[in-house]
Amino acid sequence: MATVGDELSSHEENAVALRAAVIASGDSAAALRAAALERDAGGPGLPEPYDALVRQVSADSVRVTDEQVAAVRAALGSDRAVFELILASAVGAGLRRWDAAVRVIRGQDDAPA
Repeated sequence: MATVGDELSSHEENAVALRAAVIASGDSAAALRAAALERDAGGPGLPEPYDALVRQVSADSVRVTDEQVAAVRAALGSDRAVFELILASAVGAGLRRWDAAVRVIRGQDDAPA
């Protein structure tokens, strides 16, 4: 029977693979996707119009506006590149929350980040 520690290790391996997949080849620059991935975890701001969209996706994605998406599409030139940036931001936000949960489970923190 797997222990909680074993399950956490497996999930951590999956998180590493997910991070790598997000910055693998795509239509948008890998550095831009990597920055979007790390933005919610306190990474540096991105140039506009990217930062506004990335922050919104991370904080409250239901409030992303058509204007934010259109501005990023105009800057990147394709819907696929916009999707990659949104995906990177969402994955980064999810992984930050996952990392906080793991710290709580392991007893390293008593409150979510």
